[in-house]
Amino acid sequence: MVLDIGGGRMNKVEANKRAKEVFDEWIEEKEAIEKKAKADGTWNKVGLDSNNHLFKEVDKKAKEKLDKIKSMIDEQ
Repeated sequence: MVLDIGGGRMNKVEANKRAKEVFDEWIEEKEAIEKKAKADGTWNKVGLDSNNHLFKEVDKKAKEKLDKIKSMIDEQ
């Protein structure tokens, strides 16, 4: 699933809807990365933060999308 976040303004209800879509996409991508890493044998089973490097790009992309949504909220 690819979320298109176009320009413009939106109210908080629409922003929440789009943010949930970004979150759902982010979770799907992280699950796919984890599954691949486990299949490849690159998944580290020790330590809570030991696999964070695998998610760096997908985390960054989700944050950028959420920041853009936040900037588009029309408070009026």
